[in-house]
Amino acid sequence: MLSYLIDLLKLGAGDKIIRAPTTYLSVIFNVSQQTASRIISELAEEGYVYKEVRNGSLWIRLTDKAISEINEYIRYIRDAYEHPGYILLEGYVEKGLGEGAYYMSKRRYQIQFYKILGFYPYPGTLNLRLKDYHYILQNRLLRRLPGYRIQGFKTRERVFGGAKVFKAVVEDKYEAGVVYADRSVYGFDIVEVISPYYLRGVLNLKDGDRVRVKVLLEF
Repeated sequence: MLSYLIDLLKLGAGDKIIRAPTTYLSVIFNVSQQTASRIISELAEEGYVYKEVRNGSLWIRLTDKAISEINEYIRYIRDAYEHPGYILLEGYVEKGLGEGAYYMSKRRYQIQFYKILGFYPYPGTLNLRLKDYHYILQNRLLRRLPGYRIQGFKTRERVFGGAKVFKAVVEDKYEAGVVYADRSVYGFDIVEVISPYYLRGVLNLKDGDRVRVKVLLEF
């Protein structure tokens, strides 16, 4: 549907309501007139297009939701050109649930992280809250990518779940990893970062400070 929104934007429907007969839209969309009518109806139902009929003619305008989605796509394309080979995330330091130190101290996790990342992680995670919708979408994409697999394991007391990790760099200086637990309690707006360093200390961070993380796209 994004391509149709861009077509409508080129027609001038971004900042004003325009007359748009389906005979005209069928040529612009390169579809039949019936399909063009269906596309506009679907866009209107999904909140991307405002439409009304005046004297038998269709008039349409893109909604704020549509403009926002187009701008996000533009930003995504620009990001692909400006940051090839990695995804940039920018978030704000937030106190976690206190479980990072417990899990990062487990030897069977540590060995796997070392084999993949080349370091034993500091016993704890740096939690970052993503506030910009662009970064939330990028984090959502990372959750769908395979990454490097961290196998779960069992002890006599309990079962420890699996995870995946991506190699990363914090503030263009400190080697790190971004971890996604299989049974994470966090939403797409939270990123868990591990590192051989105590990042709060070496970066002199406090809750609310902004941190940039480059997540490397190599598997």
